[in-house]
Amino acid sequence: MHVGRMFPYRGTLAMAVAVAAVAAPAAVAAPVSVTLRVEGKTSTIYDEPITTDGHAVTTQKGGTHACDGTNGGANPTPGPAGTAALDDGARLGGFTWDGPFFAGFGDFAVERVGPDVATSTQFWGLLVNFDFTSVGGCQQRIAEGQDLLWAYDAFSKVRALKLAGPDVALTDTPVPLTVTDGKNGAPQAGATVGGATTGLDGKATPTFSTPGVYTLKAEEPASVRSNGLKLCVDPPGIEACATGDSTSPTARLLELPALLSDTSQTRTFSVAWDGDDGPKGSGVTAYDLEARPFGGAFKGLLAQTKLTSTRFRGAPGTGYEFRVRAIDRAGHRSAPAVGSTLIPFDDRDKAVRFSRGWKRLKRKPAWGGLVRRSARAGASVGLRFVGTRVTLVGRRLRRGGRLRVTVDGASKVVRLRGKGRFRSVLYRTDPLQPGPHRLRLKALDGSRPVELDAIAVSP
Repeated sequence: MHVGRMFPYRGTLAMAVAVAAVAAPAAVAAPVSVTLRVEGKTSTIYDEPITTDGHAVTTQKGGTHACDGTNGGANPTPGPAGTAALDDGARLGGFTWDGPFFAGFGDFAVERVGPDVATSTQFWGLLVNFDFTSVGGCQQRIAEGQDLLWAYDAFSKVRALKLAGPDVALTDTPVPLTVTDGKNGAPQAGATVGGATTGLDGKATPTFSTPGVYTLKAEEPASVRSNGLKLCVDPPGIEACATGDSTSPTARLLELPALLSDTSQTRTFSVAWDGDDGPKGSGVTAYDLEARPFGGAFKGLLAQTKLTSTRFRGAPGTGYEFRVRAIDRAGHRSAPAVGSTLIPFDDRDKAVRFSRGWKRLKRKPAWGGLVRRSARAGASVGLRFVGTRVTLVGRRLRRGGRLRVTVDGASKVVRLRGKGRFRSVLYRTDPLQPGPHRLRLKALDGSRPVELDAIAVSP
């Protein structure tokens, strides 16, 4: 297989910059909201708005590497990138992808997305705003509002089609549709859509005798198939989308860890969701997202949004509940999908009181990038809290010592010896009566260190 053509952009590689294959931490980058579409060999794999940023990407064939626009020296600063967006879409959409990483180019080659695997003559390619990119997917920076398209057998195609038209129509009435070259707006003749073929002006006017909801796509052999257009067809005098859609959609929260430190190192995290209106539904067109701290009132975060993910920054030691509703084209609203997360106290938070004998250490994988370690017997930690359970987060050490955990006078000794993994759950108390409590931790062994990273309180 020719390596150069495996990279997700059109043409041959024009640079020969040798970049070391380093498994880098996630890049710090401002997220952007874009539309991601993945057109497979015979069908559309994904077509949704997403919020994405640059981050470390892991594939089975390529391992873990930064994917943030700085790959191959393409950009001086990190940011959202084309392959990172594909990776986010795979996570949200429930499909997988794979490809090797080539250190000499500092980029992944996308070999497979979903079931569709590249061959010696058919490759995956990336287009931004319907235009083929000239660099690799981790080198290609993307911006707010852009259209991203990953397409199978992209390099044998001349263009990517764009379909435009109404989203509602009447039975036995011609529906005006327009097919263009998405890059330059030029009308495209000979494209089939809805059983009709476009003329020289790129227009087609199919009719639909049967009421219902149709998903239309324009196709033409020399082109990447178009975006999908959802069309509700109803008899005259019937409210739009009412005939074919009589049920409500469903909503799901896809990304919301129960304990934030399990997946994140900071209080800023992603919340992701999606919705489904079924094969006969008119299609989910918007979402409402709300959040509240436990015990508080729900407040709207996003209303009537097309986004399927966002970033949220919470307060230390606080639990949050999120709920999302999906809305379809017919105006039906789903029941709320509800989820919650706990944000731990960091070792630097003033609510957590450390005695002498604790040393602050910088550790990048840790919660907040810092941990506290003590090798002094009697070194203590105190926290007054209101809640029903406490979880200690940290790392076990190969020669780790013992920690006495006392809540309201009831004590338990916890051994912290073992394999070290940052942000592990060291200990979780039994359920407590709701209300105020006092936590006290004490290191028991002067010769064996203990390490503490964060403390989470369940409401």
